[in-house]
Amino acid sequence: MNNTIIIDKILIHMLDLEHSKIIYSDTFINLTEGTTEYYDKKIEKCLENSGIKELVTGSEHHLLQAGKKMIESNEAFKEESIKITQDLFDLCTKIEEMPNANLMFVELKVDGKKFVLIIKLNYKTMPMSLIEENDGIRSIRFINQQILPNKTTAVEEAIIINVEDNILSIIEKPGYYLNEQYIKGEPKLTDKQKMSIVNKVVKKVDSEYNVVEGDPLPLVKKELVDLVMDHRPVKPMELAKKVMGNDYNATEEVELIMRDLGIEEDDEIVNVPVSLDRMSRCKLVLDDDRIIELNVEDYLEGVDIVKEMDEGGMT
Repeated sequence: MNNTIIIDKILIHMLDLEHSKIIYSDTFINLTEGTTEYYDKKIEKCLENSGIKELVTGSEHHLLQAGKKMIESNEAFKEESIKITQDLFDLCTKIEEMPNANLMFVELKVDGKKFVLIIKLNYKTMPMSLIEENDGIRSIRFINQQILPNKTTAVEEAIIINVEDNILSIIEKPGYYLNEQYIKGEPKLTDKQKMSIVNKVVKKVDSEYNVVEGDPLPLVKKELVDLVMDHRPVKPMELAKKVMGNDYNATEEVELIMRDLGIEEDDEIVNVPVSLDRMSRCKLVLDDDRIIELNVEDYLEGVDIVKEMDEGGMT
C-alpha cells in the first residue's frame, strides 16, 4: 500500500471492563512531529491489513452517518465517539473474558479522501517483575500486568469508515461479535480470501487441463510480483486467467468457478497478503521430503535445476 496518509485528529477512550466502567478522554492527542510513532504504526497496520472486510450496508447505516458527523467539528467528533464507545462497551460486557481495551478514534485523509478509523487495541497480559523491600528484606516476584499491544503487531479489531465513498469495512477475528452483533452488514471477501481463491482455483483447473508444467503456484507468484513491482492493480480474475495462458477451456473454467465464489472481473486485491520477499521465492518438496527453497524466476526458467529420474522412479 503506497497511499498518502494525513492524520487530522486522534481521540482515545478506554473500556475498563475489569472495573465495568468507561474512561473518556476530553482532549485530542498532540500530533507534534516525532511523538506519534505508536499511533502512526497502528494506523498503518490497520490500513494495510489483508483481512479488511468490506460490508454491504444501507446508505443510512448509523456508523456511516456517525462518520459524516464526526468530520464536521471537534465537538461532533467527540460526541459521536462517546456514543460508539458506549455501544461497544455495552456489547463487550456481555462477552466473557473480554480484555480491557483502548478505542482509538482517528480522522484522516487517505489519498485526499476522508476516513474515520475506530481501532480497538486489546490489552495483553504480560508477566512483570516486582521488587519489594520491607524492613530491609527484599523480595522479587512476578505479577501479571496489562499492557497495550506492540506497535508492530497486526490490528485485531477495527471499524473503517470511508466517509467520501460511503463504504464501511471492518477487521475482526473469525466469527467474532463486531459485525454479527453490532454492525450487521453483509460481508464481502477479504484480500486474503481472494488470494486464497486464486491459488485454489488455479491449482484445481490446472489439475484438469494440465496447462502448466509442474506446480502452477510459482507462476501465480511470479505474475503477482510483476504486478506489484509495476504498480499495476492486482485483479484476482485477471491473474488466474493469465496463469492459464492461451488455453481457452481452462480460462473459461477459471472464470466460471471464480464467479461462483463471488469474484468478478473488476474485483481487486488492495493489500497483498504476502510480502514481496516471500512472493519472490518458492519451495520444492522432493520425493524424499527434503525441501529446497529457490527464486521463483530461477525455478520457472530452469536456472541451475536439472530433473532426472532414477531406476526406482524417483525424480
